[in-house]
Amino acid sequence: MPVNEIPKFITSTRYTTVTIALIVLFSTIFLISYQPFSLAMWFSSSNMIRILFTLLFYVASIVILIVSRVTMYRVQERYVITHSQYVLWLVAEAIIIALLYTFVTYRYFASSNLTIVDIGARALLCVTIILAVPNLTVMFYAAYRTKCEELDAAQYEIKRLSEEYNHLLSEAEVERRVSKMIPKSESQPKSPHMVQFYDNGGTLRLTIDINALYYLESEDNYINVHYKHNDKILSYLLRCKTSTVEKSLEGSTMVRCHRSYIVNTGKIRFMGEEHRMHFVTLDDESIKRIPVSKSYYPSLLASLNTIGMLNKGNKPETSDK
Repeated sequence: MPVNEIPKFITSTRYTTVTIALIVLFSTIFLISYQPFSLAMWFSSSNMIRILFTLLFYVASIVILIVSRVTMYRVQERYVITHSQYVLWLVAEAIIIALLYTFVTYRYFASSNLTIVDIGARALLCVTIILAVPNLTVMFYAAYRTKCEELDAAQYEIKRLSEEYNHLLSEAEVERRVSKMIPKSESQPKSPHMVQFYDNGGTLRLTIDINALYYLESEDNYINVHYKHNDKILSYLLRCKTSTVEKSLEGSTMVRCHRSYIVNTGKIRFMGEEHRMHFVTLDDESIKRIPVSKSYYPSLLASLNTIGMLNKGNKPETSDK
């Protein structure tokens, strides 16, 4: 995965909805404040014709943004979107909405003091400000939430290590005997049900029970580990290569299903196909469905069949459209 690929949460439904809502709110406040200083502003709350045009323009702009973000989400599922491409995409949104405003203004509300170039330049400036402020606000908030989730993950790790330490103290005699048989480099106990995650420097950063682990997601040169703690899905951002993590998961229920996803097959509850694209859903409704690429579909299906043979009562449902 390219280092400069944008994080996947930027195009998620949650952040897209919040961003568009903030754009509507901020644009209303901005235009009300800016109206007395603009010769090209025709929005009104008193004239019926202008009220109608105002509402139609707002609806059209929102539709443009929704179509743009849905398209961006679909594109990112199949291709890599870099930071520069993402910025160009946002610039294109601003230009399209500014052109729409310029056309309506010049066609129906043109002032003799302004040319179409003047109107277009003013429109592009206003639209850029209106789109930039909410987008930056949501991105900063998302970064803040990511740090909070990392802190929650660290607290979970501290609690787990404390519980493990207390357990080891209660079995001190057994531990002393085992330590004599294990080389120092391998002296750290490792439960077959625990998955250990190391960063690129070889430092142990996270240890999670396989039953609490849901899926891994590649983001840039990081791995986003998604797991459940206290009935809440959390994530921990780990700087590590996907290939390194994948080797440590060999023999477990964690199976790669996409170039960007490794999923816990024990958590899969449904496998389906839509628009010729396979996907799986996990047993927690707060987790979005995860895409399955054609190259990894056979191996994932084989793993699911194996689980179905071992646990016949817990076999995931499948659906082919």
